[in-house]
Amino acid sequence: MTYHLKLLPLALLVAASLPALAQQPSLQENARQLPQPRTGAAPAVQPAPAGAPMQAGGQQATLRRVVISGNTRIGSEALLAAIGPVDGKSFDFAGLAALAARVTAHYQQAGYPFARAYVPQQDLSGGDLRVEVLEGRYGKVTAHGEPAFVKGAQGFLSALPHGDIIESGRLERVTLLLDDQPGVRTVPLVRPGAEVGTGDLLVEVKRDHRYKGEAGLDNYGTRATGRTRAHASVDVDSPFMLGDQIAAQALYTQEGMWFGSLAYAAPLGYSGLRGRASYTHSYYDLAGGFAALGARGTADVASLGLSYPIVRSQVRNLILSASVDHKRLHDRQDATLTDTQKSSTVVPVTLSFDVRDQFLHAGITFGALSWTRGKLGMHGDTQAVDATSARSAGSFNRFNLDLARIQSINDRLDVYARVSAQWTGHNLDSSEKLGLGGVNGVRAYPNGEGYGDMGWVAQTEIRYAVGAVVPYLFYDAGRVTLNKSPWTTLDNHRALGGGGIGVRHARDAWTAGVTVAWRSHGGASQTDESTHSPAVLANLAYRF
Repeated sequence: MTYHLKLLPLALLVAASLPALAQQPSLQENARQLPQPRTGAAPAVQPAPAGAPMQAGGQQATLRRVVISGNTRIGSEALLAAIGPVDGKSFDFAGLAALAARVTAHYQQAGYPFARAYVPQQDLSGGDLRVEVLEGRYGKVTAHGEPAFVKGAQGFLSALPHGDIIESGRLERVTLLLDDQPGVRTVPLVRPGAEVGTGDLLVEVKRDHRYKGEAGLDNYGTRATGRTRAHASVDVDSPFMLGDQIAAQALYTQEGMWFGSLAYAAPLGYSGLRGRASYTHSYYDLAGGFAALGARGTADVASLGLSYPIVRSQVRNLILSASVDHKRLHDRQDATLTDTQKSSTVVPVTLSFDVRDQFLHAGITFGALSWTRGKLGMHGDTQAVDATSARSAGSFNRFNLDLARIQSINDRLDVYARVSAQWTGHNLDSSEKLGLGGVNGVRAYPNGEGYGDMGWVAQTEIRYAVGAVVPYLFYDAGRVTLNKSPWTTLDNHRALGGGGIGVRHARDAWTAGVTVAWRSHGGASQTDESTHSPAVLANLAYRF
């Protein structure tokens, strides 16, 4: 009995954080990683050859007005403004052609690369100049290359049918969506068609790779679950059809915690809509100062989701995604003879975005905004304990914002800033809380440090590239409200901060990084007393 009484405070602490430990550092760490902005192959446009420039001089005509015909996408008023005033002015043939060239330039700047305006043969004795516009329409739209991919690629290109006007934004979207398909590389080209005023779109589709993956080591874990971690991931791209993908991940720590996931994703039609199904399992057995508790557990997550690119272009993207995730958490403690089972169903809806600009040298802003609706269920004694404490069982809403900016000052110097925030109106289960510590938070503290229902965490870096080596200075800070509705008189807030130096190196398929971080405020770690300041984080990975 005395032994169990001594362990009781520790057991209560662990009981409150077991679901987080069961998932950390894998599931929550993945959730905190922003999706990287995407690029793609822009279509090359080979315009029709321009005619020989007309020589100034010769017969002139005095104009009264210009009449434009053939234009359906841009109003005549805007085109006439581009031409400028002509009433009472005299023009030779070269001058008349220059007026039509202004219409051509206006159309092309508006996103119609194959549009062309010209002056047809006409009688100018009345002073009326007629300018005809060929807006540029698709002739042949053809995919060629890898036989296994041509049929699927042609499906994506069906959004650009024969006879439609060639519009840059739509052309860019369709070709980028095709290039986004896993394991595929495309080379799109628009060239003059057989008929006047048409352009043929030819897209070469190649297999870029069949497999890709990564294997690596890091010390991002905790003493309780294992600091040293080995991880590996493998993607099989387009194994059964154009655009599908099988993705597998695994992680194992020195203390026997392991995590594995398997996912399958595929395009649903040719609009950019994708479906995804995944299953994740993790197991932990606490070590270090928690070993005497005999605490161990599992977390299982099954997920079905959809994603759709609302905007897809070279300079800005907006993607809507939603999923239904079912979680089952099972935790046991031999010291207190407790067996805790929880389950939840959550529906996160996320808008992720990125925007490129030329502010100062150049920059990119990217991030995600999400709303999560969920319901947590508890079983047995766990439900009774929760009813007299956190009252986290039942329905909840959670809102998250993740915003990042990379600002290039010159060819070598970049500034990076990121802020993540979470808000809720309910007490949350620890598996849904925001954590401050770790590689994606305050790097002076370990993963699992400072979990709360609401709060924010920010990272800043000043990076200086020296070839493949990028040293940087950084500072991180964050603050959380531990429980939205506290049921004790204990301090309900935690604030952490720290900064230091780091270096990243990338060469060929290898990447490596080291950070050394000192704590500025927040005190000693409450989850891992063996950690010291400065905290040293290191990783090494090989991509194939």
